[in-house]
Amino acid sequence: MDTHKHLLAHGIKLSLQRIAIMEYLLEHTTHPTVDEIYTKLFPVMPTLSKTTIYNTLKLLSEQGAIQMITIDEKNVRFDA
Repeated sequence: MDTHKHLLAHGIKLSLQRIAIMEYLLEHTTHPTVDEIYTKLFPVMPTLSKTTIYNTLKLLSEQGAIQMITIDEKNVRFDA
């Protein structure tokens, strides 16, 4: 699936961070955590913060572009 079209279809404005996070989720079907996403994307996007990832994942989830999977109160994973 085309990442740009997927985001736009869910009413999400495009940004480099949103595209990178969505692409990561589409490519990795292991239901990654925020820390896993940060660890993989930070080397190629050194300005990326965990706050940006949290906010982006919240937006993507609220707009229906991804699913948030709550394992327990301290363990949340994400699925595209």
